[in-house]
Amino acid sequence: MSKKVVVAMSGGVDSAVAAYLMKESGFEVIGVTLRLAPDNASEKVERSGRCCSIDDMTDARMVCDKLDIPFYAIDAQSKFKSVVFDPFVQFYKNGLTPIPCLACNHEVKFGDLFACAQNLNADLATGHYAQVLDYNGFLSIAKPVDLSKDQTYYLYGTNREIIKHLHFPLGKLLKPQVREIAKKIGLLVHDKKDSQEICFVPDGNHAKVVEKALKQQFSGNIIDEHGQKLGEHTGIHNFTVGQRRGLKVAAKERLFVADLDATTQDVTLAKRSSLACRKIKLSTMRFIVPKEHWPSKVSIRIRARSEEQIASWYELNNEFYFSFDDDNHSVALGQAGVIYDGEHMLGGGIITGRLDGLFVKEVNFSI
Repeated sequence: MSKKVVVAMSGGVDSAVAAYLMKESGFEVIGVTLRLAPDNASEKVERSGRCCSIDDMTDARMVCDKLDIPFYAIDAQSKFKSVVFDPFVQFYKNGLTPIPCLACNHEVKFGDLFACAQNLNADLATGHYAQVLDYNGFLSIAKPVDLSKDQTYYLYGTNREIIKHLHFPLGKLLKPQVREIAKKIGLLVHDKKDSQEICFVPDGNHAKVVEKALKQQFSGNIIDEHGQKLGEHTGIHNFTVGQRRGLKVAAKERLFVADLDATTQDVTLAKRSSLACRKIKLSTMRFIVPKEHWPSKVSIRIRARSEEQIASWYELNNEFYFSFDDDNHSVALGQAGVIYDGEHMLGGGIITGRLDGLFVKEVNFSI
């Protein structure tokens, strides 16, 4: 590894402490901020709970000044729009549930930012809570010590060639320790709120963003699993499979979103047991560890905050099929299925099929 490192500076406490720790370890540190989502000054929204705003760039510059390291900003808004924002809008339009942070990490942060580091003959470090560990002779991205902050789900698409030049200085720290370090060295961001919202959805209303981008309004019917109308809605982009809250229909029992039909604009609700699914398909796979070295049974996480479930797997025609040991009730097409063996992440892909249960469905797309 190089003794020069580019640190991705978000303006938050995590990246600030990552830069400090790399400098303390003897690295020549260069702070770089990516200008990603447009920042509309007319929006009267809280900005401290998101990333990549103008305010965050200012904070990143102040941190670099405090640490006495150079600071650079790269305008990546055009790339961000084409690989993150536009697919986000199309996914929701097509009844899928996207994860924009995946493409942002895979293509922009660990793509363009790593290329920047290479041009400077430097490694790359970020404030993600993750580790780089050995897995049977292969470098793997692994879960951090602070499992409550685990961000490995969003990193499964990292190119294997990048991993050997990648540093996660916070991997062995707990979040309170990170804030304490920042406070001790006098960083003003030591108590800054963590980013929670998608950077281009600062008020949390993604439906409004989709409608504005598509320049149209939507409507459709809410139906039960037998096709009976329960109510109406203002667009399938307001829903995701497994959703229970905000359905705005009256029913004698708890209902959950079971299916979204982009053609008819129908949103189907059903009782939880009707959503049971044990077989799924993943496409556009990325591999942290070569598949030839995977165990026959793995654990798979199908939502960023969901529990992992044990599954067996096989490959057919470049598609990957997983069979859970137990029922899953929230298989949303468009989300990622990320594969683990213990603390080690092996790879992942996009969920493109529910292959059994009452709501079998497959889609074809590439990202």
